[in-house]
Amino acid sequence: MDKKHINVGLIGYGTVGKGVVRILEENKKIILRKVGKSIRVKSICDLNPIDRPSLYVKNFRDIIKDPEIDLVIELIGGYEPARSIILEALQAGKNVVTANKAVLAKYWDQIFTTAQNCQKSIYYEASVGGVIPVVQGLSEGLASEEILEIKGILNGTTNFILSEMTKNGASYEDALKSAQKAGFAESNPTFDVDGIDTANKLAILASLAWGGWIKVKNIAVKGIAGLNIEDVLIAQDFGYDIKLIGSAQKTKDGLDLSVQPCLVKHDHAFATVENEYNAVMITGKDSGDVLFYGKGAGQGPAASAVVSDIINLSEFIVTNTAGIVPDVIYDMKKKIKILPAGRSKAPYYLRLSVVDKPGVLSKISGILGKYKVSIASLAQPDVSNDDYVRIIIITHDTHRENLEKALKQIDATKSIIKSKTVKLKIEL
Repeated sequence: MDKKHINVGLIGYGTVGKGVVRILEENKKIILRKVGKSIRVKSICDLNPIDRPSLYVKNFRDIIKDPEIDLVIELIGGYEPARSIILEALQAGKNVVTANKAVLAKYWDQIFTTAQNCQKSIYYEASVGGVIPVVQGLSEGLASEEILEIKGILNGTTNFILSEMTKNGASYEDALKSAQKAGFAESNPTFDVDGIDTANKLAILASLAWGGWIKVKNIAVKGIAGLNIEDVLIAQDFGYDIKLIGSAQKTKDGLDLSVQPCLVKHDHAFATVENEYNAVMITGKDSGDVLFYGKGAGQGPAASAVVSDIINLSEFIVTNTAGIVPDVIYDMKKKIKILPAGRSKAPYYLRLSVVDKPGVLSKISGILGKYKVSIASLAQPDVSNDDYVRIIIITHDTHRENLEKALKQIDATKSIIKSKTVKLKIEL
């Protein structure tokens, strides 16, 4: 390449987009040293006019059609027109950088099949874990590994909320308000607190790890919305913290996939991950556990990951080798077996609110035994009133479907149960 610059077109000039432009301008010397060419933002497309009028274009297709632009950066989020931008850019002979986890998870097959057919690259480090180089670590650093398991705290918003509840004893509602005030939660936080964001990221990592397309619909998802501070405090007394964990585990019967709030021991690596930080544990057959840790939210971390992708991809653009070898090996014919959610096996924390009278515990243990749910420990916290008492049960490993059947029968026994039983997985 004999051009003086690598020209990039930026589509989406929000918080992260502004951070990308700032880092590209502030780190010009670092970039020149690494790439051998300067990287220049030639055009910026956004819904509204921007603070750089000389770079502003109204239509994203003007960027895609510009023959001088080597690299398209998609930072608008959502499904459309993000999907169209990515596909049209690849088909126009442009390489792409995106931070859009939703569009990648939903259209993984279409996007990477198009990239392979067009022999172009798409980099997406910022889509998972903010500044954590987990995509690169999984695809390059652990390239020789048979991946056995991926588990992680993948959403900074929910982790901030859980940290507020754990450290300050805040209710879920108050912790959410704190997250919104700190800028880590949107005014409508559903995407985060219902676990959807974590599921998208888990789908991306699992698809990359096992060479197929893991669909979000195959992941059992439960978020933290409405989590009771009582369970956070009781878990603390039992030696646990509660974290929202995305988990993908290879078993002989298929991939066990889930997103759910889990109890982790105080000495577990995930228990020390607080506020907006993320962590991902990848277990390889020969490597063992490899832990990735860093900030998962905020302008700086996200923009830093995007610029790293721009730099890494630009090194290949300079030598005209970007996309010749596919970055993601994807075979649309490959089918990955998924373990039905009910067949997953783990120990569980149960909180039951029961009437205070003789024989209640025996009825509960009888129902659990009927469905092969074995009790590891049982306690009655000093929290009660005239109407009911709390019973905390920790189970041994049990199939989820067996436990759910048992709890359905227990909760239907209105003569002993005052409210629906709380069930939380224990992460070992």
